[in-house]
Amino acid sequence: MKIFADKNILAVQSNFSRHGELHFFDGRSVSRADLIDADALLVRSITPINESLLDGTKIRFVGTATSGIDHVDTAYLLDAGIHFVDAKGSNANAVVDYCFTALAFAALHRNFSLPGSRIGIVGAGAVGGLFATKLEKLGIEVRCHDPFLALRGEGNRVYYSLQEVLDCDVVSLHVPLTTDGPHPTRNLLGAEELTALRKNAILINACRGCVVDELALKPLLSKRDDIMTVFDVWAYEPTIDSSLAQTVDIATPHIAGYSKEAKSNATKILARAFEEHFRLSAAEEEEAGEGNADVVAVENAPEKLAQWSTLLTAFPLDKLSEQFKQALNDGVGPEAFDSFRQKLLQRREFTSRPLGRDIYSLNQQEQLIVLGFRFE
Repeated sequence: MKIFADKNILAVQSNFSRHGELHFFDGRSVSRADLIDADALLVRSITPINESLLDGTKIRFVGTATSGIDHVDTAYLLDAGIHFVDAKGSNANAVVDYCFTALAFAALHRNFSLPGSRIGIVGAGAVGGLFATKLEKLGIEVRCHDPFLALRGEGNRVYYSLQEVLDCDVVSLHVPLTTDGPHPTRNLLGAEELTALRKNAILINACRGCVVDELALKPLLSKRDDIMTVFDVWAYEPTIDSSLAQTVDIATPHIAGYSKEAKSNATKILARAFEEHFRLSAAEEEEAGEGNADVVAVENAPEKLAQWSTLLTAFPLDKLSEQFKQALNDGVGPEAFDSFRQKLLQRREFTSRPLGRDIYSLNQQEQLIVLGFRFE
């Protein structure tokens, strides 16, 4: 069996090599001619999966090591009898770490106070639901908008209208990108919705770029400097609107879900689905765990904000944003987009970052434990 895989899928060699002949490709430049002899295809979000890529090939299995699937023509795969699997939920913890780090930046630089605030979450699936659960454990009021879960009565929570969620202190987006159906999400936040954001609101987009109408966002930000914006995703990646990236407070190149743990989880999900589909025996032994990264050493942190300084030390979102903006300013945006993502494959999640107890109050320790940290 010939298995063709994006060269940047983590641990694909160890998970798939025993099942066939592995071939690697560049996810942005792969063509149909490259895949003529392939039986199975493993991709990331940068590779559009459609008839023009797969027609005439022998491919019977397609797996994407991502939660989002807007790059996949699932209707075509179904009609063509090609089995499809995604890695939904594999990066949930990584994205939630990103969102909490964005709030840490706001606490340290925008006088934001998480206690007493109201957090609005649009999309309460694997990522949004986990974010909501952790916030609620911290005693924070959360409003979730998810018409699909509301209709099915899932999530064991009360669901709110989009307008009620937009009236929160923080609005965090966690929906797939869809263009049809009863609740399409393309341009879900247009001029009207963006204008409805309350004074000093924080807007976090870590799902898909086109969920926010960028053409409506730019003029809004020119008029309202009270809004803090954290954007990890963009329309037309990797060639993004550089002027918009320079305008938002935090700009990163689609790395919220990038972590060693998330990528390892995604590959294992695809491997299990591959083995089940082709009726192959699973590995006899589980791979060794990732282990813990170094202890997070926080220096010169304000005593009352030590927990937030810890997040930015473990995941320096502000510095990453500065570096990315500088790369865009230097005119190397598309190249910087992919190179930044590659570097972040070694990022470790909070669950793998131990802490010392010295600088934290008991309350701060409790908060950090909810976020996933462990104390030595």
